[in-house]
Amino acid sequence: MSGYNVYEIGAIDSWGAEDGTAKRFVDGEAARFLGLSVNATDPGAGSPFWHRHSAFEEVYVFLDGHGQMALGDEVVELRAGTVVRVAPETWRAVHSAADADRPLKWLCLRGGGDTLASIGRDGELDKERAFPWSA
Repeated sequence: MSGYNVYEIGAIDSWGAEDGTAKRFVDGEAARFLGLSVNATDPGAGSPFWHRHSAFEEVYVFLDGHGQMALGDEVVELRAGTVVRVAPETWRAVHSAADADRPLKWLCLRGGGDTLASIGRDGELDKERAFPWSA
């Protein structure tokens, strides 16, 4: 058994929707302890419903387009490069701006494990190993 998985989600330009929104879950295929979805919402379209989680926190990484994200009673403006962390129990919904010239596209990562502080510094460095692309 190898220590990694490779999974193709397609180029960002291929993320599209037939009904204005597209969501593809990669759970269980790409990671064991994290959930991942790739998402696209056409201009003027949005979440079909609000949602929240009781244990999972989510991190939304917006890659293209622009729009808004409702978080409880607040609204955050979104554009490529915006990253939003949403705590458990927070109601949320996403909307692609009607005047956008392309769909809003993002990754959503979620996890419900222990805190990074509880895990501690578990990394190991190797400053001597050569990189395969520099040989």
